[in-house]
Amino acid sequence: MPMPPRPVDSTLHGVVDYTAGAFLLTAFPRLAGIEGTRSARQIRTSAAIHAGYSTITDYPLGIVKLLPFQMHLAFDALGALALAATPFVTGQFKRGRRQWVPHVALALFELSSLAITDPTGKGDFHGNVQAVREANSVDPHSKIYDGPRAVVPAAARQPVAA
Repeated sequence: MPMPPRPVDSTLHGVVDYTAGAFLLTAFPRLAGIEGTRSARQIRTSAAIHAGYSTITDYPLGIVKLLPFQMHLAFDALGALALAATPFVTGQFKRGRRQWVPHVALALFELSSLAITDPTGKGDFHGNVQAVREANSVDPHSKIYDGPRAVVPAAARQPVAA
């Protein structure tokens, strides 16, 4: 059975890494209603670790390029599982759903991101570059419908028979 297409290449994965990392470090705990809690510290720590190994990953947005992309993806999977398990291992799940749902939701986001990321870093979904170039070379005015208009100025309207 062939593998389904995995459209996310290493560049897009890097964009998501840094964007999600910044969001989790700054706004997420407040928006999730966990600001100032142990859960917020755990999520921020996880985000900082993730951003840290993203900077040393060998992909287009990596800075130092020491960590192979496939190893980065393995760290993503392990990190997601660890983040989901944290509130249950520490016992903070007993304090209510707000103390464990964000962890599990973020882990599910990470795992779904991994499911659509091509481990080769290339991505399986690329547009037809030649078709895009040809479409961009056509005068856009030639594609505009020149029939009767659906919206006309009030002065040009014909009275409607009652």
